[in-house]
Amino acid sequence: MTMNSKLAQLAAHRCALMNQAALQRVLLAEAFEPLSRTIKIADRGLSVLRYMANNPLILAGSLALAVAVRPNKWVKLLESGWLAWRILLTAKQKLGHKDSA
Repeated sequence: MTMNSKLAQLAAHRCALMNQAALQRVLLAEAFEPLSRTIKIADRGLSVLRYMANNPLILAGSLALAVAVRPNKWVKLLESGWLAWRILLTAKQKLGHKDSA
């Protein structure tokens, strides 16, 4: 086998691998297309969380405004959240988890 024929064989193999990779990218994109909207929403949510973590005054101000406008709604929400938290802790204790505090 000459050097030129070996290089031609390698080039053909490389071309076949590149075509296979391109086809796999297309198939992968088609497989994940139904999830793209969900992924975009999750990404947007993470961006908002990062922004709020970097700007805690905006978060505190927003919460203060929300509580001032509809205090009864927030009291009910906090009560149900506290109840859910207590139920979770009790369940973890009953199941024998040590880190339930």
